[in-house]
Parts: sequence; structure tokens; C-alpha cells
Amino acid sequence: MNDGMLPFYIVNAFTNKPFKGNPAGVVLDANDLDEKIMQRIASQLKCSETAFVMKSNKADYFLRFFSPLKEVELCGHATIATFYTMAKEGIIRKNKIKMETKAGILGIEIRENEIFMEQAEPIFRDVDIRRKKIADALRIEEKEIDDLPIEAVSTGLFSLNIPIKHLSTIQKMEPDFEKVKEVCKESNVGALFVFTFETVNKECLVHSRCFAPLYGVNEDPVTGTANGALGAYLAKHGLLKGNKYKAEQGYEIGKEGIVSVEISDKIKVGGEAYIAMKGKINLE
Repeated sequence: MNDGMLPFYIVNAFTNKPFKGNPAGVVLDANDLDEKIMQRIASQLKCSETAFVMKSNKADYFLRFFSPLKEVELCGHATIATFYTMAKEGIIRKNKIKMETKAGILGIEIRENEIFMEQAEPIFRDVDIRRKKIADALRIEEKEIDDLPIEAVSTGLFSLNIPIKHLSTIQKMEPDFEKVKEVCKESNVGALFVFTFETVNKECLVHSRCFAPLYGVNEDPVTGTANGALGAYLAKHGLLKGNKYKAEQGYEIGKEGIVSVEISDKIKVGGEAYIAMKGKINLE
């Protein structure tokens, strides 16, 4: 950072195209930034999350993540965006890295076209909330929700997995975001993650949308941590045929992207990325 000018990137995660996927802010040199400045930068960049890279005494790097409204412990798409950018800029040259976050120390793997990140150990929590209330918040009929469990799961951040019978229901969904906030608060989760096994792409197992108004993001285009949590849910309930699958998200808002999910001793989510913008913020 010279003369008060701080370089930043806007990077689309889970895609290799401009204007698609999930845009994340990336600030690679954040050692001298305090919390208030990081929050202001995230609010200014207006991405669902911005990642700030700092030195770590416990891992190769320490990353902090801020939505436009608040700090979050972990963000999948911003992690993919950050390490893709660092690899492209020649800052890192090894394929396996450790990342310190407020959700713990997680492994990063840089493959040929994709960045993969380990998820935290899954935590499952039953939620005592009426399906009718969830349906009202999503503005759908209760009968459009599948009979599978509605469960809060975290692999870094808690989201509420809501199974939907048909793709057409998800495509037409126009939630009442004030009611979505109420459901999130009552369930103690950050987002509602609706999914169906009916997909646009034949190679994908699930199609989803993520509603996170508590973070200042009514709809997150393509979500790493929520897809990791969904992977844990699908594995727990015997809904996977193998240990790898692809998930599609963002189609309804023109930000489509593909997430690769791997289930083994650790859950990993991965994807491609695209550097859409590079600039400088004047901090003076």
C-alpha cells in the first residue's frame, strides 16, 4: 500500500466467465487495516463478502471475511476467489496451503482449473420450526416442500437446508425477506438454503438458491459454505451415490455458477474463478 492507495480485486467465483458466478472482494495486503476500515471497504465494494489477507502465526495466511453489514467467520466463494487471485498473480506457487480463519485452520488445494477448500467439521442441529412458516417466508405452498428433514448444518457457517420437490418451485420463488429474517433468527442460522434434485445441467446433482438477508445479502449467487453444509446433509441422510458431485446455483438471478463438492474424511468445495476487476481504494 503506497500513498494511501490500497489495491483490491473483484473476482467472480465458481465460474470462468465475466458477469457470472459470485463476485467477491479481495484485498491481498490487509496487515495494517483495522476492523472498522475492513468493514467500510466491504460496505463500499458491495460484494456479498470481501476477503482480507493477513499474515498468520498458525498457517500460511490468515483470512477475515466481511459482508456489507458484518464480519462472518468463513466464506467459501471469497476463499476460492482469493487463492485463485494469489495463484494468478504468482504470490503462491505451491499446491497445498493452510488458511487460518475464525472458523479454524483449513486446507486449500490449488488444482489445474479449480481451487478447493476444506470445510470445518459438520455440525448438525434439529430445528423446531413449522414448515408452514418456512413456506410463508418463501411465498410457496407448504406441499411444495419435500418430506426430507429440514435441518440446520454448519461446515463453517450455519444454514438451514430446505428440500424442495420441483425445480419450477425454486425458479419462481420470490421470498418475503423480512419473514426470511425471522425464520433465520428463530432457527439461529445465517441463511435459508433451498435445494432440489431437479437440475438445469444433467451433470449436476442439485440446484439451489441461498437467501441471507441477515448478512445484508437477500440472495447470494453461488455459495461455498452452504454447499459444503448441504454436502454433509446429503451424506448423513444417504442421498449421495458417490463421494463427488456438482451443484448449480445462481441461475435465477443471472449469476450462474458450478460448485464441485467432495465428501471424504473432510468435506471440500471447489470451483473456478475469474478476475473481473482490479483497482485501488484511496484510504486518505
